[in-house]
Amino acid sequence: MSYFSSNNSGFKAHAGFSVIYLCASAFALSAEPLPLSSSYWKDPAFQKSFNGSYRIEARIEPNVSTEERGLLVKIQEYMADGKRTVSLDTLKSSSLTAKSPALLFNLGNLHFEKGEHKEAIESYKKALDAYPSFRRAHRNLALALVSENDLENALKHLTEAVRLGDSEGTTYGMLGYCRLSQGEIASALQAYRLAQVTEPEVPEWKAGIAQCLQNMGDDREAITLLDEIIRQRPLEPSYAVLQSNLYLGVDKPDAAAKALEMPFRLNLLSPDETLQLAGLHLRAGLSEVAKDRIETAYSGEEKPGTDAVLRLVETASADSDWPMVKDLLEKAETENPPRSLKLAKARYLIGSEESPADGEKILEALIDEDPTDGTTLLILAKYRMQVGQNGSAELLLERAVTDVSTAYEANVELARLMVAAQRYDSALEAVDAALELKKSEQLTRYREALANTLSASK
Repeated sequence: MSYFSSNNSGFKAHAGFSVIYLCASAFALSAEPLPLSSSYWKDPAFQKSFNGSYRIEARIEPNVSTEERGLLVKIQEYMADGKRTVSLDTLKSSSLTAKSPALLFNLGNLHFEKGEHKEAIESYKKALDAYPSFRRAHRNLALALVSENDLENALKHLTEAVRLGDSEGTTYGMLGYCRLSQGEIASALQAYRLAQVTEPEVPEWKAGIAQCLQNMGDDREAITLLDEIIRQRPLEPSYAVLQSNLYLGVDKPDAAAKALEMPFRLNLLSPDETLQLAGLHLRAGLSEVAKDRIETAYSGEEKPGTDAVLRLVETASADSDWPMVKDLLEKAETENPPRSLKLAKARYLIGSEESPADGEKILEALIDEDPTDGTTLLILAKYRMQVGQNGSAELLLERAVTDVSTAYEANVELARLMVAAQRYDSALEAVDAALELKKSEQLTRYREALANTLSASK
C-alpha cells in the first residue's frame, strides 16, 4: 500500500536549481564539484527515484493509523488528478499531520516539488524528530539541503540513509557530490561509481567521476568520459569548460580551445569563459581571433570579472602584446577599480614603457595604502633595480621578505642585488633564507657557486 502514488508527468523541476557554470582558472585544479545542472532535476532517473519515495517500505517506515491512511487515500485521488496544490493544502490543514511522521514526510515532498525547499526541510526534520530511522526522510532531507547548498549537513543525512540500507543511484550520486565538495576525492569517486551502477546514463555522475579523476591526475580518462557527457548535454557549457581545463593539463592547448569553440558559437559561454577562450587563442598565436572573442565577452550587459581579465592580461603581457593589455585594462576600467587592476595597470605602464613614471606613482600609492603588500613592494623594487636605484630597492625587498607570499622571490632578488654590490656574505644569507622556504636544485647550485666566490674573495 502506498502513501500515495505520483505520476511522473506531474513532477515539476523546481526553480531553485539554476545552472552556475564553472568559472575557475583554466590552470587550476579544484575539488569543488560542478554545480548540479537544472537538467538533472528534470532527468527521468531523478524523477523516478524521487517519486518512488512516496511508496511505503514497512520495515523502515513509521506505522500509519487508519485515519492517516484514509487521508492519504484522499491525497492519492487529488494527486491522480494533478491537484498538487490541493494535496498540499489538505495536508497542511489536517490536525493529523503535525503528529504523523508519514504525513509530515509527504508534506515535505510536496513542498520540495513546488520548489519550497526551506518548508520541505522543516517538514522532513519534523518527520525525523518523530521517527529517527525514517530512511527516505533522511534521503529527501539531504536532497532539499543540497538544493540550499548546505552540503555539509546533507552529507550527514545521506550517510545515514545509506547506513539504513538506501542503495539508489540518486543517493550515492548526491553522496559523491557532497564528498567531492569536502575534498574527499577517493570517497567521492567510489560513491559516483556506485551511482552509475543503477543510473548509468545520468551525466552528472559521469561528470563527478571525471572531476575525481582530474583531481587524482588521470586527465586522459576524464577527457574521454567528458566526450560522452557532452554528447548527452551539448547545451551545458560547464562540461566543455571542464574538458578544456583538462586538455590544458595534458598540454593540448589547441584541443582546449576547440572544446570551448562549439559552446561559444552557440552563445553559451559566460563572459569569463569567453575570455578564457580568448587566452587560449592568444597562446596559439591567433591574436586577431582572440581580439574577436574579447569583443564578444564585452558585448553584453554582463561583463567579465576581474580575475578573468587579469588572467588574460597576464597571458598577453607574457607575449608583450601591449595593445591588447591596454585594451583589456581600458575595458575593465571603473570609477573605483580594485587594487589588483591598479597593480596590473602599473605593471603595464612600466613593462610597455608607455609611462614608467606613472606606473611608479601607482605602485607608491598602493604601498601607502598597504605597506605590507609584498607583491607591490617586489614589483617596485624590481623597477628601482632596473633604473639603478639599488639602495631604495634593497629597502623595499627587505620589507617584501616579511610577506609569506613573496618571501622566496624577494630573497632571491635580494641575493642578486647583494651580488651586484659584491656583498657576498649578505647574498649567501638571502639565498639560504630562500632555500629554507622552497627547495630548488638550480638555486642550490647557485649557492655553491656563490660560496666558492665568497671563499675566493677572502
